[in-house]
Amino acid sequence: MPAWSAEEEQRLLQLIREGRLTQREIAQKIGRTEAALSARLTIIRKRIATDA
Repeated sequence: MPAWSAEEEQRLLQLIREGRLTQREIAQKIGRTEAALSARLTIIRKRIATDA
């Protein structure tokens, strides 16, 4: 699977913020697996924690 682009990551965060979709639905919407989405969220959370 290709690396996540900045645009994909922003779209992911936007969909999470909206709060209306499950992770499964978000994964389908952006064309990634649930596992890939979960892994990316973990990376984002770690990045935020180190920036804070």
